[in-house]
Amino acid sequence: MESIDVLVAGAGPTGLTMACELRRFGLRVRVIDPAPRTTEHSKALVVHARTREVFEAMGLRAAVEAEGQALAAVQVYFEKELLGQLDLERLGPAVPRPLFLDQSTTERLLQDHLLRLGGAVERGRKLLSFRDEGAQVVATIGGDDGGEETVTARWLVGCDGAHSAVRHGLGLPFEGSAYEDMFDQADLKIRWDRPPGLGCAFLRPAGLCVFAPLPRDRYRIIVMGGEGHAPEPTLEMFQRLADELVPGAVLHDPEWILRFRLHHRMVPRMAVGSVFLAGDAAHIHSPAGGQGMNTGIQDAFNLAWKLAMVAGGAARPELLATYDAERHAVAKRTLELTDRLFRGATSRRTMSLRKLAVATVLRFRPLQARLIRRMSQQGVSYRETGPVVDARGWPHAPPRAGDRAPAAMLRAGDATVSLHALVASSPKMTLLLMHGSSRSQALSIAGRELAERWGRSLVVRDLVLGTGDADTLGDPSGAVVRGWRVRAPELVLLRPDGHVAVRAPLRRIDALQAYAARWF
Repeated sequence: MESIDVLVAGAGPTGLTMACELRRFGLRVRVIDPAPRTTEHSKALVVHARTREVFEAMGLRAAVEAEGQALAAVQVYFEKELLGQLDLERLGPAVPRPLFLDQSTTERLLQDHLLRLGGAVERGRKLLSFRDEGAQVVATIGGDDGGEETVTARWLVGCDGAHSAVRHGLGLPFEGSAYEDMFDQADLKIRWDRPPGLGCAFLRPAGLCVFAPLPRDRYRIIVMGGEGHAPEPTLEMFQRLADELVPGAVLHDPEWILRFRLHHRMVPRMAVGSVFLAGDAAHIHSPAGGQGMNTGIQDAFNLAWKLAMVAGGAARPELLATYDAERHAVAKRTLELTDRLFRGATSRRTMSLRKLAVATVLRFRPLQARLIRRMSQQGVSYRETGPVVDARGWPHAPPRAGDRAPAAMLRAGDATVSLHALVASSPKMTLLLMHGSSRSQALSIAGRELAERWGRSLVVRDLVLGTGDADTLGDPSGAVVRGWRVRAPELVLLRPDGHVAVRAPLRRIDALQAYAARWF
């Protein structure tokens, strides 16, 4: 009977992210999926800014962005009347732009990355049953050939989608319901005079219609609000719709045409004993805002480093309980957000109010920027749900403990390194000693003492304003020292997922020591 650290059920984007991160941190992992190959269709297609930071930490950001299509602008119509344009390029570089990428491509990039890390997806293998024995999970898996085997793993992670065998095995309800409306969708090419990267959204009494730009000069047309008894969608049906909304556009070369119904559901908890749920196995949403796949990938990114720290003896097992506390709250807020967006977009009873609301957003750039940032998931915080400590005096300047650390480029010797890539480089937390413009001897001494006591769980790095030197991280632009409003020598503990665990001035080093004693 084989014994491993983690058995991952499901090899979609969530399961592949989970497997890649666990392999990167050196754990023994098997990932199984009953499908004979990765998905052949685009399915989920929006990669938001926070997920691109995850891919950056994994070393995949450049490959993802090379394959994707950045959204440049969205024209919004009320029936055929142009209400205005959401121009993302004019909002400036501080406002993150969504990237469109086929799920099939996302899975291919992740699977290739897993192979480079020494792992592989076992295709045609599915979870038949399991039991949690406390210290280990004993699972039975089977293949298309009818053969079965027993695997023991320290943990089981269910990333196996809306019909999750892991969720069913735990006996957890999937609370929620299906939306009444049907959706018609086509991925195809369009001959028209509109520039690449331009999306179009049409508010209509019959239902919302969206033209979303995809890579390889393709578009996705999605029509919300159809009826289940209507004829199955065809290219001719979509062409008639295009003739009505964008006269002169010619649709051709369809890759995928389908009709589907959406659900909004989630589990009451995302962890039971040694078994965890992530992605669609734990929560499913409407596609409004493109939140589903991104939330699942970030579930995996949240859990993987915690499993790695506990497996390596760098953290207490109690740390794993924070996964459910943190990610269940995020999933609940995300489901509520996508439900509001979906119902607002498809309601037939509030057309005039919808027109007014959309026109108002299109008139004011600050409202547009706020909407895009909300969709980006960069604002996700664990202030109220995570094991975090902010020992500074009030008011607390952002980022506060629990927040995502803003992106920054730092100097490390002769190289430039991303802050997010730096903190994700090992299954340890990173303690930044914030010196400011000059080094504090007392802060350096405190850092050495913390490294001696907790070196198994954290890496200590000195950070100074400026270029630094061979042994010190430099902050040339002041994005951290100035941007974080560091007024005096400060201790900042960053988690591998880029969230702030502790902020404490040097005089409150006791707060960091208490945190370390609690979790390490």
